[in-house]
Amino acid sequence: MNTSTAPVPGVFHFLQHHTVLPQDWHTLCQAITIAYLKMREHPDSLGLVTAPVICEHTGNRPLRYDNSAIGLGVISFNGERAAHLAGDPFLLYRRQTPHAPIRCDTRGYPYQWLVMAVLLLANTHSPNAWTIESDVPLKQWRSVAHWLTHHCKLPVSPLY
Repeated sequence: MNTSTAPVPGVFHFLQHHTVLPQDWHTLCQAITIAYLKMREHPDSLGLVTAPVICEHTGNRPLRYDNSAIGLGVISFNGERAAHLAGDPFLLYRRQTPHAPIRCDTRGYPYQWLVMAVLLLANTHSPNAWTIESDVPLKQWRSVAHWLTHHCKLPVSPLY
């Protein structure tokens, strides 16, 4: 648990500009499942001893080892509330919600890694669907992108 009073990077804002095509959404969901399973099965690839506990969007029930974070039209998850490691739920929709910016403050908790992986993969599989802003340093984004390409063997669009 972060007990520091200093702000911790981990705030994400994203605005969806259009509905994601069904095939692009399917491909994105497959890539996220690969990354999620790699994180669960090989936390050492993240430099961790144990994998972060990823829960459904309320943070109360851990997800299964499959793609239960992925619904028919939404990807949603959070950190573990019981361990005081839940922040804002992460929600990514296939269908555009007009003029509805989404905000997710992870407070730097471990599920932030998966939030960043999902956003990088979303930007890769459906470029220009979202405008994404974050206070997380570019170095951390590059670290997640490196993990996705080298450990998960997933393509990631270049970071600028």
